[in-house]
Amino acid sequence: MKKTLLLISLIAFGLFSCEEKSSSTTETHTSGDASSAELTSVNSSKSTSSILDAYLAVKDALVADDSETASDKSKELVAELKNYDITSAQANDPEELERLQVEAIGFAENLEGKAIATQRESFQALSSNLKDFLKIAGTDRTIYHQYCPMYKNNTGGMWLSDQETIRNPLFGSAMLACGSVEETISPN
Repeated sequence: MKKTLLLISLIAFGLFSCEEKSSSTTETHTSGDASSAELTSVNSSKSTSSILDAYLAVKDALVADDSETASDKSKELVAELKNYDITSAQANDPEELERLQVEAIGFAENLEGKAIATQRESFQALSSNLKDFLKIAGTDRTIYHQYCPMYKNNTGGMWLSDQETIRNPLFGSAMLACGSVEETISPN
């Protein structure tokens, strides 16, 4: 009886915390909005611009449930990551930056030609990696670390966006507005 009650409670929580609205208004289902998000200041750097542009193109394809475009755009992301010159970066920890670069390349390569569920898993891992990468390498724009608690059987997942508005690439149209801004990463 207790297990049944607990299961019903969890299902109800899941339905109400991130249910998709049928109206066309933008709505985030959050534990906090961007104003309550942690603010992180990083070095201002244009050297990561092309990486971010390629990453955001992959994100937008996943938001649109378009695995073919995500695969195509991931090839551009891999190329941009490989072309990133760590020696020209004014990073405090070049060894860690290089490790993150190698891992990011692997995650981005795993997006190519896969089923969308596999792409989304790799994208979530890539997002976590890229967040750490940007904190060392810097960025030329404000980036929002966004989080959806419902992803992967309620273990949660994160991604990066250049917009505060939630557009969830981990669920796409199934739960487009599910998530919250957890951290704002801004160049100083």
